Amino acid sequence: MILISESNVTEVLSPINRSQLISREGSVVDASTDVWNLPYTIYPTATVDFGKIENKALREVTREYIAERLVTTSTHAAYTAFTYLWTEFFSVYQEMLTDDLEASLVRCFEKMLNRARSNHRLWAMYRPIRWFIWCADNYPENGFSIDYSFELEAISIPGNPKGEAVRLEDPDKGPLNRSIELPLLISAMKEDKCDEYEHLQQRAIMALSIAYGRNPANLTYLKEIDLKNIAPVESDPCFILRIPRIKKRLLNPRDDFLDEYLNQDFANYLIELIEASKQFATCVDTGSGMIEVERPLFFKRGMNQAAIRAQQWDSAYNLTTKDVGNLIKAFVKRHNIISPITGELMHVTPRRLRYTMATGLAAEGISKRELARILDHTDTQHVNVYFEMAGRIVEHLDKATAKGFSKYLNFFKGRLIDSDEDAVNGERDDKHLTFVDDPNPADQADIGVCGESSVCHLDPPYSCYLCPKFQPYRHADHEHVLECLLAGREERLKKYENARLGIQLDEVIAAVAQVVKLCEVGAHNV
Repeated sequence: MILISESNVTEVLSPINRSQLISREGSVVDASTDVWNLPYTIYPTATVDFGKIENKALREVTREYIAERLVTTSTHAAYTAFTYLWTEFFSVYQEMLTDDLEASLVRCFEKMLNRARSNHRLWAMYRPIRWFIWCADNYPENGFSIDYSFELEAISIPGNPKGEAVRLEDPDKGPLNRSIELPLLISAMKEDKCDEYEHLQQRAIMALSIAYGRNPANLTYLKEIDLKNIAPVESDPCFILRIPRIKKRLLNPRDDFLDEYLNQDFANYLIELIEASKQFATCVDTGSGMIEVERPLFFKRGMNQAAIRAQQWDSAYNLTTKDVGNLIKAFVKRHNIISPITGELMHVTPRRLRYTMATGLAAEGISKRELARILDHTDTQHVNVYFEMAGRIVEHLDKATAKGFSKYLNFFKGRLIDSDEDAVNGERDDKHLTFVDDPNPADQADIGVCGESSVCHLDPPYSCYLCPKFQPYRHADHEHVLECLLAGREERLKKYENARLGIQLDEVIAAVAQVVKLCEVGAHNV
Protein backbone atom coordinates (compact mmCIF):
# COMPACT_ATOMS: atom_id res chain seq x y z
CA MET A 1 0.00 0.00 0.00
CA ILE A 2 1.29 3.44 -0.95
CA LEU A 3 1.25 6.33 1.46
CA ILE A 4 -0.57 9.40 0.13
CA SER A 5 1.43 12.52 0.87
CA GLU A 6 1.28 16.12 -0.28
CA SER A 7 3.72 15.26 -3.11
CA ASN A 8 2.32 12.03 -4.52
CA VAL A 9 -1.46 12.23 -4.08
CA THR A 10 -2.19 12.78 -7.76
CA GLU A 11 0.01 9.87 -8.85
CA VAL A 12 -1.40 7.03 -6.78
CA LEU A 13 -5.07 7.46 -7.55
CA SER A 14 -5.19 5.96 -11.02
CA PRO A 15 -8.98 6.31 -11.57
CA ILE A 16 -8.66 10.08 -11.14
CA ASN A 17 -5.62 10.37 -13.39
CA ARG A 18 -8.00 10.29 -16.34
CA SER A 19 -9.70 13.59 -17.13
CA GLN A 20 -12.95 11.76 -17.73
CA LEU A 21 -14.89 9.07 -15.93
CA ILE A 22 -17.71 6.91 -17.26
CA SER A 23 -20.57 6.53 -14.80
CA ARG A 24 -22.27 3.18 -14.38
CA GLU A 25 -25.17 4.60 -16.41
CA GLY A 26 -22.76 5.29 -19.27
CA SER A 27 -22.48 9.08 -18.93
CA VAL A 28 -19.21 10.97 -19.30
CA VAL A 29 -18.10 13.00 -16.27
CA ASP A 30 -15.35 15.61 -16.46
CA ALA A 31 -13.02 14.73 -13.57
CA SER A 32 -10.18 17.03 -14.55
CA THR A 33 -10.86 19.54 -11.75
CA ASP A 34 -12.06 19.48 -8.15
CA VAL A 35 -15.59 20.35 -9.26
CA TRP A 36 -17.58 17.51 -10.87
CA ASN A 37 -20.96 18.12 -12.51
CA LEU A 38 -22.67 14.78 -12.07
CA PRO A 39 -25.30 13.54 -14.57
CA TYR A 40 -28.08 13.63 -11.97
CA THR A 41 -30.63 15.96 -13.47
CA ILE A 42 -33.47 15.67 -10.96
CA TYR A 43 -31.58 18.09 -8.69
CA PRO A 44 -30.92 21.75 -9.61
CA THR A 45 -27.19 21.45 -8.84
CA ALA A 46 -25.80 17.92 -8.80
CA THR A 47 -22.27 19.20 -8.25
CA VAL A 48 -19.59 17.88 -5.91
CA ASP A 49 -16.76 20.21 -4.98
CA PHE A 50 -13.75 18.42 -3.56
CA GLY A 51 -11.95 21.75 -3.19
CA LYS A 52 -13.94 22.36 0.00
CA ILE A 53 -11.98 19.57 1.71
CA GLU A 54 -8.95 21.34 3.15
CA ASN A 55 -6.69 18.35 3.90
CA LYS A 56 -5.15 17.36 0.57
CA ALA A 57 -4.69 13.70 1.44
CA LEU A 58 -8.32 13.35 2.55
CA ARG A 59 -9.43 15.29 -0.52
CA GLU A 60 -7.74 12.84 -2.86
CA VAL A 61 -8.89 9.63 -1.17
CA THR A 62 -12.39 11.06 -1.16
CA ARG A 63 -12.12 11.79 -4.89
CA GLU A 64 -11.16 8.18 -5.48
CA TYR A 65 -13.94 6.87 -3.26
CA ILE A 66 -16.59 8.97 -5.04
CA ALA A 67 -15.15 7.91 -8.40
CA GLU A 68 -15.46 4.27 -7.35
CA ARG A 69 -19.11 4.81 -6.34
CA LEU A 70 -19.81 6.64 -9.60
CA VAL A 71 -18.28 3.99 -11.85
CA THR A 72 -19.35 0.80 -10.07
CA THR A 73 -22.65 1.67 -8.35
CA SER A 74 -24.52 4.73 -9.63
CA THR A 75 -24.49 8.49 -9.96
CA HIS A 76 -27.02 8.65 -7.12
CA ALA A 77 -24.67 6.67 -4.86
CA ALA A 78 -21.78 9.01 -5.65
CA TYR A 79 -23.78 12.19 -5.11
CA THR A 80 -25.39 11.10 -1.84
CA ALA A 81 -22.09 9.73 -0.51
CA PHE A 82 -20.38 13.08 -1.00
CA THR A 83 -23.40 15.02 0.30
CA TYR A 84 -23.50 13.08 3.57
CA LEU A 85 -19.72 13.17 3.96
CA TRP A 86 -19.72 16.94 3.63
CA THR A 87 -22.80 17.77 5.74
CA GLU A 88 -22.19 15.25 8.53
CA PHE A 89 -18.39 15.23 8.76
CA PHE A 90 -16.18 17.65 6.82
CA SER A 91 -18.28 20.81 7.19
CA VAL A 92 -18.38 20.33 10.99
CA TYR A 93 -15.15 18.63 11.97
CA GLN A 94 -12.41 19.24 9.39
CA GLU A 95 -11.02 22.20 11.37
CA MET A 96 -10.41 19.81 14.30
CA LEU A 97 -8.11 17.57 12.24
CA THR A 98 -4.44 17.78 13.20
CA ASP A 99 -1.11 16.56 11.86
CA ASP A 100 -1.74 13.34 13.79
CA LEU A 101 -4.40 12.44 11.26
CA GLU A 102 -5.18 8.95 12.59
CA ALA A 103 -5.87 10.10 16.15
CA SER A 104 -7.78 13.20 15.10
CA LEU A 105 -9.90 11.26 12.57
CA VAL A 106 -10.97 8.81 15.29
CA ARG A 107 -11.62 11.65 17.70
CA CYS A 108 -13.74 13.55 15.17
CA PHE A 109 -15.67 10.43 14.17
CA GLU A 110 -16.49 9.74 17.82
CA LYS A 111 -17.78 13.30 18.22
CA MET A 112 -19.85 12.90 15.08
CA LEU A 113 -21.35 9.61 16.24
CA ASN A 114 -22.15 10.92 19.71
CA ARG A 115 -23.82 13.95 18.21
CA ALA A 116 -25.86 11.74 15.86
CA ARG A 117 -27.00 9.52 18.74
CA SER A 118 -28.11 12.47 20.83
CA ASN A 119 -30.04 13.90 17.87
CA HIS A 120 -31.52 10.47 16.96
CA ARG A 121 -29.78 10.66 13.58
CA LEU A 122 -27.57 7.59 13.71
CA TRP A 123 -29.10 6.50 10.41
CA ALA A 124 -27.30 9.45 8.75
CA MET A 125 -23.92 7.97 9.70
CA TYR A 126 -24.15 5.07 7.26
CA ARG A 127 -22.36 6.76 4.36
CA PRO A 128 -19.56 8.44 6.37
CA ILE A 129 -18.89 5.09 8.06
CA ARG A 130 -18.76 3.27 4.70
CA TRP A 131 -16.27 5.92 3.49
CA PHE A 132 -14.00 5.39 6.49
CA ILE A 133 -14.12 1.58 6.15
CA TRP A 134 -13.33 1.77 2.42
CA CYS A 135 -10.41 4.13 3.06
CA ALA A 136 -9.11 1.86 5.85
CA ASP A 137 -9.24 -1.10 3.45
CA ASN A 138 -7.34 0.78 0.74
CA TYR A 139 -5.21 3.47 2.46
CA PRO A 140 -4.72 2.60 6.14
CA GLU A 141 -1.30 4.26 6.18
CA ASN A 142 -2.95 7.61 5.53
CA GLY A 143 -4.70 7.99 8.85
CA PHE A 144 -7.48 5.40 8.57
CA SER A 145 -7.20 3.01 11.49
CA ILE A 146 -8.02 -0.58 10.58
CA ASP A 147 -8.90 -1.38 14.19
CA TYR A 148 -11.29 1.55 14.37
CA SER A 149 -12.85 0.56 11.04
CA PHE A 150 -13.74 -2.81 12.64
CA GLU A 151 -15.44 -0.95 15.48
CA LEU A 152 -17.39 1.11 12.99
CA GLU A 153 -18.44 -1.97 11.05
CA ALA A 154 -19.87 -3.49 14.23
CA ILE A 155 -22.20 -0.52 14.81
CA SER A 156 -25.84 -1.31 14.06
CA ILE A 157 -27.15 1.51 11.88
CA PRO A 158 -30.95 1.93 11.86
CA GLY A 159 -32.79 2.75 8.68
CA ASN A 160 -33.91 6.24 7.82
CA PRO A 161 -37.13 6.77 9.85
CA LYS A 162 -39.21 7.57 6.77
CA GLY A 163 -42.45 6.59 8.47
CA GLU A 164 -42.00 8.83 11.50
CA ALA A 165 -44.17 11.67 10.20
CA VAL A 166 -46.89 9.16 9.31
CA ARG A 167 -46.86 7.47 12.73
CA LEU A 168 -46.91 10.76 14.60
CA GLU A 169 -49.61 12.21 12.33
CA ASP A 170 -47.52 15.39 12.14
CA PRO A 171 -49.88 18.24 11.08
CA ASP A 172 -47.17 19.72 8.84
CA LYS A 173 -45.33 16.61 7.63
CA GLY A 174 -47.67 13.65 8.03
CA PRO A 175 -50.68 12.66 5.90
CA LEU A 176 -53.26 15.30 5.12
CA ASN A 177 -56.64 14.84 6.76
CA ARG A 178 -58.72 13.21 4.03
CA SER A 179 -61.98 14.55 5.43
CA ILE A 180 -61.22 18.23 5.77
CA GLU A 181 -57.86 19.01 4.11
CA LEU A 182 -57.57 16.90 0.94
CA PRO A 183 -61.04 17.96 -0.34
CA LEU A 184 -59.89 21.59 -0.25
CA LEU A 185 -57.08 20.78 -2.70
CA ILE A 186 -59.35 18.82 -5.03
CA SER A 187 -62.00 21.55 -4.95
CA ALA A 188 -59.39 24.19 -5.80
CA MET A 189 -58.23 22.10 -8.77
CA LYS A 190 -61.77 21.76 -10.11
CA GLU A 191 -62.54 25.47 -9.71
CA ASP A 192 -59.21 26.67 -11.15
CA LYS A 193 -59.87 27.87 -14.72
CA CYS A 194 -56.70 29.92 -15.19
CA ASP A 195 -54.85 29.09 -18.42
CA GLU A 196 -51.47 30.63 -17.56
CA TYR A 197 -48.77 28.09 -18.36
CA GLU A 198 -47.38 27.77 -14.83
CA HIS A 199 -50.91 27.37 -13.46
CA LEU A 200 -51.56 24.54 -15.93
CA GLN A 201 -48.37 22.90 -14.66
CA GLN A 202 -49.51 23.35 -11.06
CA ARG A 203 -52.86 21.64 -11.70
CA ALA A 204 -51.28 18.74 -13.57
CA ILE A 205 -48.63 18.19 -10.89
CA MET A 206 -51.28 18.31 -8.15
CA ALA A 207 -53.48 15.84 -10.04
CA LEU A 208 -50.72 13.26 -10.53
CA SER A 209 -49.40 13.64 -6.98
CA ILE A 210 -52.88 13.09 -5.52
CA ALA A 211 -53.77 10.27 -7.91
CA TYR A 212 -50.56 8.24 -7.73
CA GLY A 213 -48.51 9.46 -4.77
CA ARG A 214 -45.34 9.09 -6.81
CA ASN A 215 -42.02 10.62 -5.83
CA PRO A 216 -41.32 13.88 -7.70
CA ALA A 217 -38.40 12.24 -9.52
CA ASN A 218 -40.87 9.97 -11.35
CA LEU A 219 -42.75 13.03 -12.60
CA THR A 220 -39.63 14.84 -13.83
CA TYR A 221 -38.85 12.01 -16.27
CA LEU A 222 -42.35 11.91 -17.82
CA LYS A 223 -42.60 12.68 -21.54
CA GLU A 224 -45.64 13.82 -23.50
CA ILE A 225 -45.76 10.48 -25.31
CA ASP A 226 -46.33 8.70 -21.96
CA LEU A 227 -49.99 9.77 -21.94
CA LYS A 228 -51.91 7.36 -24.16
CA ASN A 229 -55.56 6.90 -25.09
CA ILE A 230 -55.97 3.15 -25.50
CA ALA A 231 -59.67 3.22 -26.43
CA PRO A 232 -60.82 2.63 -30.02
CA VAL A 233 -61.45 5.77 -32.04
CA GLU A 234 -65.26 5.54 -31.81
CA SER A 235 -65.31 4.85 -28.06
CA ASP A 236 -65.06 7.11 -25.02
CA PRO A 237 -61.41 7.87 -24.16
CA CYS A 238 -59.56 5.54 -21.81
CA PHE A 239 -56.23 7.02 -20.72
CA ILE A 240 -53.16 5.38 -19.27
CA LEU A 241 -49.99 7.09 -18.11
CA ARG A 242 -46.66 5.27 -18.48
CA ILE A 243 -44.77 6.30 -15.35
CA PRO A 244 -40.96 5.83 -15.35
CA ARG A 245 -39.63 3.76 -12.49
CA ILE A 246 -36.80 5.09 -10.33
CA LYS A 247 -34.92 1.98 -9.26
CA LYS A 248 -31.30 1.43 -8.27
CA ARG A 249 -30.92 -1.55 -10.59
CA LEU A 250 -31.89 0.52 -13.64
CA LEU A 251 -29.22 2.34 -15.65
CA ASN A 252 -31.80 4.75 -17.02
CA PRO A 253 -35.04 5.83 -15.28
CA ARG A 254 -36.89 5.33 -18.57
CA ASP A 255 -35.77 1.75 -18.96
CA ASP A 256 -38.90 0.52 -17.18
CA PHE A 257 -42.44 1.82 -16.72
CA LEU A 258 -45.62 1.18 -14.79
CA ASP A 259 -48.85 1.72 -16.74
CA GLU A 260 -51.51 3.42 -14.62
CA TYR A 261 -55.08 4.29 -15.57
CA LEU A 262 -55.92 7.98 -15.38
CA ASN A 263 -59.47 9.27 -14.99
CA GLN A 264 -60.84 11.65 -17.59
CA ASP A 265 -60.79 14.76 -15.39
CA PHE A 266 -57.14 14.33 -14.46
CA ALA A 267 -56.22 13.37 -18.04
CA ASN A 268 -57.77 16.64 -19.21
CA TYR A 269 -55.28 18.57 -17.04
CA LEU A 270 -52.42 16.85 -18.89
CA ILE A 271 -54.02 17.35 -22.31
CA GLU A 272 -54.39 21.10 -21.62
CA LEU A 273 -50.75 21.26 -20.52
CA ILE A 274 -49.49 19.41 -23.60
CA GLU A 275 -51.46 21.74 -25.85
CA ALA A 276 -50.03 24.81 -24.10
CA SER A 277 -46.47 23.40 -24.35
CA LYS A 278 -46.61 23.45 -28.15
CA GLN A 279 -45.47 27.07 -27.99
CA PHE A 280 -42.03 25.91 -26.80
CA ALA A 281 -39.30 24.35 -28.95
CA THR A 282 -37.10 21.60 -27.52
CA CYS A 283 -33.88 22.33 -29.39
CA VAL A 284 -30.56 22.15 -27.57
CA ASP A 285 -27.18 23.57 -28.57
CA THR A 286 -24.72 20.78 -27.77
CA GLY A 287 -21.68 22.81 -28.80
CA SER A 288 -21.31 20.78 -31.96
CA GLY A 289 -24.74 21.56 -33.34
CA MET A 290 -28.44 21.86 -32.55
CA ILE A 291 -30.48 18.78 -31.73
CA GLU A 292 -34.17 18.34 -30.92
CA VAL A 293 -34.92 16.26 -27.83
CA GLU A 294 -38.05 14.36 -26.84
CA ARG A 295 -40.69 16.62 -25.34
CA PRO A 296 -41.06 16.37 -21.55
CA LEU A 297 -44.56 16.41 -20.05
CA PHE A 298 -43.46 19.07 -17.58
CA PHE A 299 -41.42 21.64 -19.49
CA LYS A 300 -38.74 23.75 -17.75
CA ARG A 301 -38.62 27.02 -19.65
CA GLY A 302 -35.30 28.11 -18.18
CA MET A 303 -33.76 24.74 -19.11
CA ASN A 304 -32.34 22.26 -16.64
CA GLN A 305 -28.87 23.67 -15.94
CA ALA A 306 -27.70 20.53 -14.17
CA ALA A 307 -28.52 18.56 -17.33
CA ILE A 308 -26.74 21.12 -19.51
CA ARG A 309 -23.59 21.05 -17.36
CA ALA A 310 -23.59 17.25 -17.39
CA GLN A 311 -24.41 17.17 -21.14
CA GLN A 312 -27.53 15.12 -20.47
CA TRP A 313 -29.31 16.55 -23.49
CA ASP A 314 -32.42 14.35 -23.19
CA SER A 315 -33.14 15.97 -19.83
CA ALA A 316 -32.36 19.53 -20.92
CA TYR A 317 -35.99 20.66 -20.48
CA ASN A 318 -36.94 18.41 -17.54
CA LEU A 319 -38.09 19.92 -14.27
CA THR A 320 -36.07 19.18 -11.14
CA THR A 321 -37.62 17.63 -8.03
CA LYS A 322 -37.38 21.04 -6.36
CA ASP A 323 -39.43 22.52 -9.21
CA VAL A 324 -42.16 19.94 -8.58
CA GLY A 325 -42.35 20.86 -4.89
CA ASN A 326 -42.36 24.57 -5.71
CA LEU A 327 -45.28 24.18 -8.13
CA ILE A 328 -47.34 22.45 -5.43
CA LYS A 329 -46.52 25.15 -2.89
CA ALA A 330 -47.35 27.87 -5.43
CA PHE A 331 -50.74 26.25 -6.13
CA VAL A 332 -51.62 26.26 -2.43
CA LYS A 333 -50.46 29.85 -2.01
CA ARG A 334 -52.30 31.06 -5.13
CA HIS A 335 -55.59 29.63 -3.87
CA ASN A 336 -54.85 30.64 -0.26
CA ILE A 337 -55.79 27.17 1.00
CA ILE A 338 -55.90 27.33 4.79
CA SER A 339 -55.67 24.13 6.82
CA PRO A 340 -58.64 23.84 9.20
CA ILE A 341 -56.32 21.96 11.57
CA THR A 342 -53.50 24.50 11.86
CA GLY A 343 -55.39 27.64 10.83
CA GLU A 344 -52.44 28.50 8.60
CA LEU A 345 -51.59 28.13 4.92
CA MET A 346 -51.68 24.39 4.27
CA HIS A 347 -48.21 22.85 4.10
CA VAL A 348 -48.35 20.53 1.09
CA THR A 349 -45.43 18.58 -0.35
CA PRO A 350 -45.16 15.62 -2.74
CA ARG A 351 -44.22 13.44 0.25
CA ARG A 352 -47.31 14.47 2.23
CA LEU A 353 -49.54 13.66 -0.76
CA ARG A 354 -47.83 10.28 -1.03
CA TYR A 355 -48.48 9.61 2.66
CA THR A 356 -52.09 10.72 2.26
CA MET A 357 -52.82 8.38 -0.63
CA ALA A 358 -51.08 5.43 1.03
CA THR A 359 -52.75 5.79 4.44
CA GLY A 360 -56.13 6.22 2.77
CA LEU A 361 -55.78 3.09 0.65
CA ALA A 362 -54.57 1.10 3.66
CA ALA A 363 -57.60 2.24 5.66
CA GLU A 364 -59.89 1.17 2.82
CA GLY A 365 -58.54 -2.38 2.94
CA ILE A 366 -56.05 -2.60 0.08
CA SER A 367 -53.54 -5.46 0.29
CA LYS A 368 -49.92 -4.77 1.19
CA ARG A 369 -48.73 -6.20 -2.10
CA GLU A 370 -51.02 -3.97 -4.14
CA LEU A 371 -50.11 -0.86 -2.13
CA ALA A 372 -46.42 -1.65 -2.64
CA ARG A 373 -47.08 -1.90 -6.38
CA ILE A 374 -48.92 1.43 -6.46
CA LEU A 375 -46.09 3.14 -4.56
CA ASP A 376 -43.53 1.34 -6.76
CA HIS A 377 -41.78 -0.44 -3.89
CA THR A 378 -39.96 -3.67 -4.67
CA ASP A 379 -41.30 -5.35 -1.51
CA THR A 380 -43.93 -4.85 1.19
CA GLN A 381 -41.71 -3.93 4.15
CA HIS A 382 -41.89 -0.19 3.39
CA VAL A 383 -45.70 -0.07 3.45
CA ASN A 384 -46.18 -1.52 6.95
CA VAL A 385 -46.37 1.94 8.54
CA TYR A 386 -49.46 2.79 6.51
CA PHE A 387 -51.26 -0.31 7.77
CA GLU A 388 -50.23 0.49 11.34
CA MET A 389 -52.10 3.76 10.87
CA ALA A 390 -55.15 2.25 9.15
CA GLY A 391 -57.27 2.09 12.29
CA ARG A 392 -56.51 5.71 13.24
CA ILE A 393 -57.37 7.47 10.00
CA VAL A 394 -60.78 8.76 11.10
CA GLU A 395 -60.30 11.29 13.88
CA HIS A 396 -62.61 12.17 16.75
CA LEU A 397 -65.02 15.01 16.01
CA ASP A 398 -67.18 17.04 18.36
CA LYS A 399 -69.55 19.97 17.77
CA ALA A 400 -67.06 22.67 18.72
CA THR A 401 -64.42 21.19 16.41
CA ALA A 402 -66.85 20.77 13.52
CA LYS A 403 -68.13 24.34 13.84
CA GLY A 404 -64.58 25.66 14.20
CA PHE A 405 -63.48 23.89 11.01
CA SER A 406 -66.52 25.07 9.04
CA LYS A 407 -65.07 28.54 8.35
CA TYR A 408 -62.26 26.95 6.32
CA LEU A 409 -64.45 24.47 4.43
CA ASN A 410 -66.96 24.86 1.64
CA PHE A 411 -68.84 21.58 1.49
CA PHE A 412 -72.20 23.34 1.60
CA LYS A 413 -72.91 24.68 -1.89
CA GLY A 414 -76.61 25.48 -1.54
CA ARG A 415 -78.60 28.62 -0.63
CA LEU A 416 -80.25 29.59 2.65
CA ILE A 417 -83.93 30.56 2.46
CA ASP A 418 -86.35 32.23 4.87
CA SER A 419 -89.51 30.51 3.63
CA ASP A 420 -90.98 28.32 0.90
CA GLU A 421 -91.70 31.42 -1.17
CA ASP A 422 -87.94 31.98 -1.55
CA ALA A 423 -87.27 28.41 -2.70
CA VAL A 424 -87.21 26.66 -6.04
CA ASN A 425 -89.91 23.94 -5.79
CA GLY A 426 -91.20 25.58 -2.61
CA GLU A 427 -94.76 24.86 -3.70
CA ARG A 428 -94.14 21.09 -4.11
CA ASP A 429 -94.79 18.98 -1.03
CA ASP A 430 -92.65 16.12 -2.42
CA LYS A 431 -89.63 18.41 -2.42
CA HIS A 432 -89.82 19.36 1.25
CA LEU A 433 -87.12 17.65 3.28
CA THR A 434 -87.54 16.31 6.81
CA PHE A 435 -84.81 15.22 9.21
CA VAL A 436 -85.55 12.06 11.21
CA ASP A 437 -83.22 10.95 13.99
CA ASP A 438 -82.58 7.23 13.44
CA PRO A 439 -82.45 6.22 17.14
CA ASN A 440 -85.57 8.30 17.86
CA PRO A 441 -87.92 8.35 14.81
CA ALA A 442 -90.37 10.61 16.64
CA ASP A 443 -87.71 13.31 16.58
CA GLN A 444 -88.47 15.01 13.26
CA ALA A 445 -87.91 18.48 11.85
CA ASP A 446 -88.35 20.25 8.49
CA ILE A 447 -84.91 21.37 7.32
CA GLY A 448 -85.38 22.75 3.80
CA VAL A 449 -86.44 22.32 0.18
CA CYS A 450 -84.86 20.37 -2.68
CA GLY A 451 -84.30 22.51 -5.77
CA GLU A 452 -83.79 19.55 -8.11
CA SER A 453 -86.58 19.37 -10.69
CA SER A 454 -86.00 15.74 -11.67
CA VAL A 455 -85.81 12.63 -9.50
CA CYS A 456 -83.02 12.91 -6.92
CA HIS A 457 -80.72 9.92 -6.52
CA LEU A 458 -79.01 11.11 -3.35
CA ASP A 459 -79.69 9.76 0.12
CA PRO A 460 -81.66 12.44 1.98
CA PRO A 461 -81.52 14.13 4.32
CA TYR A 462 -77.79 13.85 5.13
CA SER A 463 -76.46 13.94 1.57
CA CYS A 464 -78.64 16.99 0.86
CA TYR A 465 -76.24 19.22 2.76
CA LEU A 466 -73.57 18.46 0.15
CA CYS A 467 -75.88 19.18 -2.83
CA PRO A 468 -75.85 22.61 -4.55
CA LYS A 469 -79.63 22.28 -5.09
CA PHE A 470 -80.35 22.09 -1.35
CA GLN A 471 -82.14 25.13 0.15
CA PRO A 472 -82.05 24.90 3.97
CA TYR A 473 -84.41 26.97 6.07
CA ARG A 474 -82.67 29.66 8.04
CA HIS A 475 -84.98 29.06 11.01
CA ALA A 476 -84.55 25.25 11.07
CA ASP A 477 -82.69 23.60 13.93
CA HIS A 478 -79.63 22.53 11.93
CA GLU A 479 -77.62 22.47 15.13
CA HIS A 480 -79.79 19.58 16.32
CA VAL A 481 -79.03 17.76 13.03
CA LEU A 482 -75.34 18.33 13.71
CA GLU A 483 -75.63 16.96 17.25
CA CYS A 484 -77.45 13.83 16.03
CA LEU A 485 -74.86 13.24 13.33
CA LEU A 486 -71.98 13.55 15.77
CA ALA A 487 -73.71 11.34 18.35
CA GLY A 488 -74.23 8.57 15.79
CA ARG A 489 -70.87 8.90 14.05
CA GLU A 490 -68.79 6.59 16.24
CA GLU A 491 -71.54 3.95 16.27
CA ARG A 492 -71.79 3.97 12.48
CA LEU A 493 -68.02 3.68 12.09
CA LYS A 494 -67.90 0.69 14.45
CA LYS A 495 -70.82 -0.92 12.67
CA TYR A 496 -69.45 -0.63 9.16
CA GLU A 497 -65.68 -0.55 9.88
CA ASN A 498 -65.14 1.50 6.77
CA ALA A 499 -62.78 4.46 6.65
CA ARG A 500 -64.30 5.77 3.42
CA LEU A 501 -67.67 5.95 5.18
CA GLY A 502 -66.00 7.97 7.93
CA ILE A 503 -64.71 10.45 5.38
CA GLN A 504 -68.13 10.78 3.76
CA LEU A 505 -69.77 11.31 7.15
CA ASP A 506 -67.24 13.97 8.04
CA GLU A 507 -67.97 15.84 4.81
CA VAL A 508 -71.67 15.88 5.69
CA ILE A 509 -70.88 16.96 9.27
CA ALA A 510 -68.70 19.80 7.96
CA ALA A 511 -71.46 20.92 5.58
CA VAL A 512 -74.08 20.91 8.36
CA ALA A 513 -71.69 22.83 10.62
CA GLN A 514 -71.22 25.38 7.86
CA VAL A 515 -75.02 25.86 7.58
CA VAL A 516 -75.22 26.30 11.36
CA LYS A 517 -72.56 29.02 11.25
CA LEU A 518 -74.22 30.75 8.29
CA CYS A 519 -77.52 30.81 10.15
CA GLU A 520 -75.79 32.23 13.23
CA VAL A 521 -74.31 35.17 11.37
CA GLY A 522 -77.49 35.78 9.37
CA ALA A 523 -75.90 35.22 5.96
CA HIS A 524 -78.26 35.01 3.00
CA ASN A 525 -75.87 33.27 0.62
CA VAL A 526 -72.74 31.17 0.77
